[in-house]
Amino acid sequence: MRIIGGYHKGRILKRVGKKTTRETADMVRESVFNMVHAQHYKRVLDLFAGSGSYGLEALSRGAKYLYAVDKDKDAIKTIFENAKMLDVTEHMTILQRDYEQFLKGVGNIYFDLIFIDPPYDMDIYDELLVNLNMLVENKGIVVCETKKQRILNDQYEHLYKIKEKTYGIKRITIYEKQVNE
Repeated sequence: MRIIGGYHKGRILKRVGKKTTRETADMVRESVFNMVHAQHYKRVLDLFAGSGSYGLEALSRGAKYLYAVDKDKDAIKTIFENAKMLDVTEHMTILQRDYEQFLKGVGNIYFDLIFIDPPYDMDIYDELLVNLNMLVENKGIVVCETKKQRILNDQYEHLYKIKEKTYGIKRITIYEKQVNE
């Protein structure tokens, strides 16, 4: 597993190496970043971060700041090792929390790019996408990774589905927040 583009292109990332953590293949991550366009995001959230590959890829491509959140201590250790190896620790906050703890304590922080990739057996997407509405900047993007069979709604409050694609056993669904001002 490696960084696909940007400043750290080609750098190898450590894996968590547990059956409970699914690492996203390089090809899928590259396709996701092609779909969300490589713009310079201000604040990125990698929820259920695992090794941190989605968020670290965003930093490599010019994102200003990353919040990497996972409840597993081995995942947190792996994210920290990957961030240290890339020398990006000053551009991120790494939190060992479950998603509910994070959402309750996040405060007034808003994101313009969010990755959610929970374990497939945790079917929490509907609730989570409704709750994430309050954290997404207008025109912000939310990328959801699900098993191929799980089809998400076209809309969750102000989040509108803009793209969807399957890769093997997984489905990538991308939402954009659209608020008429």
